Amino acid sequence: MRKSSKDCRADRASVNSRIQAEADAAIKAPPVLSFSAQMPAYTYTSLCPDPKRRKPPVRKKVQYEAYR
Repeated sequence: MRKSSKDCRADRASVNSRIQAEADAAIKAPPVLSFSAQMPAYTYTSLCPDPKRRKPPVRKKVQYEAYR
């Protein structure tokens, strides 16, 4: 059975309002604090525009005990 044009418009309106509510919630959300969101795209590569971030930081070597 086909929907009437009023039903189609009501369905479309509810979908649009749900999408708009999700967009509003995303705008009000706190900013992302992950490494990839804060650093340039090519961090620690030769393509990085910031010369200070072209080489990766020195990391401590951790030695693991061999479990037998």
